[in-house]
Amino acid sequence: MNSKIWSRITWILWVLLIIALPITTFPLVMKLTRSSSVAPASLLFLLPLVLIAVPGILRTKSPLPFHVKPVLLFFVYAIITIFLAFLRPIPDYKDQTLTGAAVEGAATLILGLLFYFVSVSLPNTPRKIHTTLRVVNWTGLVMVAWSILQMAVQPFLPEVFLYFERIQAFFSPNRILQDRMLGFAAEPSWLAHMLNLVFLAYWLAASFTGSSVHKWRFRKITFENILLVLGVIVVIGTLSRGGLLAFVLVIFLTFILLNLKLIKWIVNRFPGRKRVVLTTAVSLVLIIGYLGLLLAGLWGLSKVDPRMETVFEFSQGEPNALLEYAENLQFGERVVYWQTGWNIFSDHSLIGVGVGISGFYFPQYLPDAGWGLSEARRLLYRSAGLLNIKNLWSRLLAETGVIGFALFISFLVIFGITSVAMIRKGMGLRKTLGYMGIFFLVALIAEEFSVDSFALPYMWFSMGLVTAAWRWYTPAEGEVNG
Repeated sequence: MNSKIWSRITWILWVLLIIALPITTFPLVMKLTRSSSVAPASLLFLLPLVLIAVPGILRTKSPLPFHVKPVLLFFVYAIITIFLAFLRPIPDYKDQTLTGAAVEGAATLILGLLFYFVSVSLPNTPRKIHTTLRVVNWTGLVMVAWSILQMAVQPFLPEVFLYFERIQAFFSPNRILQDRMLGFAAEPSWLAHMLNLVFLAYWLAASFTGSSVHKWRFRKITFENILLVLGVIVVIGTLSRGGLLAFVLVIFLTFILLNLKLIKWIVNRFPGRKRVVLTTAVSLVLIIGYLGLLLAGLWGLSKVDPRMETVFEFSQGEPNALLEYAENLQFGERVVYWQTGWNIFSDHSLIGVGVGISGFYFPQYLPDAGWGLSEARRLLYRSAGLLNIKNLWSRLLAETGVIGFALFISFLVIFGITSVAMIRKGMGLRKTLGYMGIFFLVALIAEEFSVDSFALPYMWFSMGLVTAAWRWYTPAEGEVNG
């Protein structure tokens, strides 16, 4: 194939993959993969993209960032844990087979690796990185506009809303909700997940540094500033508690960075004892202010989200006060699933039970309190599928053991170090993408407490894009990357 034609087709598929990111569970992909939940529309473009792009990348022998090596090591090890599962006795679970679970686990791992590989290798010039971010922005605009219109049209234009539902049915198996923003996702929490890990991470970073990949500006307002405001409205509108926690953590980090600038200004402006007094006073006022904002946010959420009505009511004298509190906030099942993952890890701490295999161990390791929860009993007795831990951190420990967890965390540490290096030594968009990497990591900590799938593309897309910028974006003078 002609190299120009190959490049053009590859780039078109890459753009289409980005445009499809907001669709988490596409009915067509559900049919093709026979999956009832994780079926992102971007898979339609990922697989042909890999078939076309990978041979060309291998042929050109373009050196990839060294980040690829620890990622590849983790994935290879994770696949090995699946094979090792066949060497030990596995508890029976209804009609589920070890082979079926192993194939599904391996498939999710391979998809995650492919998402990362194309994200780190295709935007390999400054121009391509700029274009990628522009596509991200326009895609994000459509997503947040659609999310806001869903809520705005329902009460005032019911006839128009019927057309909205028809459009939504094409992109998602679930209907538009009346009280929570859904976008093109299957669940509000997944909408918040993609916002925090991809779109808000970049929009906040661009707003923080004052950069933009678009020429348009209205005075000092950039396109990314507008998108950030709209994105914040949508992430609040999802009422996803994990998503809101992730966003609050990122905002908290942003405030800390701004405070450090303020304190640095005070140190340079005022001498001696006055400097110490002012720095201490400003720090205390800001800490009290942040705590006040956090409490005010929780109080406001308790007034609009029925699940949070008891957020300030703590159980006393209960045998398991933490679980009782979680149950009152209607996420007791999640805590039980996390604890199940930890219990599995306790008995299989070195290499875990194998990716995708933990569901077989749920009846054996489910905490006693879990049997009293209606959702857990319903899934155990009435659902034919394997249960999920629903927490990536707990799942990593249970399914890959301390070795797999350490490999994954090592990669995140390397990613964080290079993101900080981009901030400290980079300029312009390079510095912006460094901040995006840091904001992404902070959001990831909270987000992965409620998501455990390797096949969702958002984590891999952001890490790949930031790593690509570290490797290929024009470095500052005297900077060397490899």
